[in-house]
Amino acid sequence: MPPLSSGCLVTRRVGTQTEVLLVHARGATFRRPLFGIPKGLVEPGEDPEQAAVRETLEETGLRVTVRSDLGCIRQKSGKIVQAYWATVLPESVSQIDSRGRCLQHDTENDVCRFYPLADAPEMMIPAQRELLTRLTARLNEQPGG
Repeated sequence: MPPLSSGCLVTRRVGTQTEVLLVHARGATFRRPLFGIPKGLVEPGEDPEQAAVRETLEETGLRVTVRSDLGCIRQKSGKIVQAYWATVLPESVSQIDSRGRCLQHDTENDVCRFYPLADAPEMMIPAQRELLTRLTARLNEQPGG
């Protein structure tokens, strides 16, 4: 069985619009949709949710709180990714500029930015698009949509 990765699909509200945080691996092509969620391997003895929060902080510089489990997906490579829906904690809001870019992201990614939820599917790697479908279902369950 391949090692388990864990990550967060981070959202924020801008006016009436939901935006999602996507990262792009440094050196990867921009020709194909290769954006994804911040994620990484679950370390021995680490809980997947803890790993998701840790990896999000390491890759984006943002402290987040998990709102819901989004389940697992299998990427084309065979990698299993456990994902969680998360939101940015108040103390990290200042780490996002006016254009939605992370100010303190690591060197693993060359882009770390919030994008409108409606634009995200065409940008994301195909296997991770399912996470957007699951997120949309959760958002529709929330009071006020």
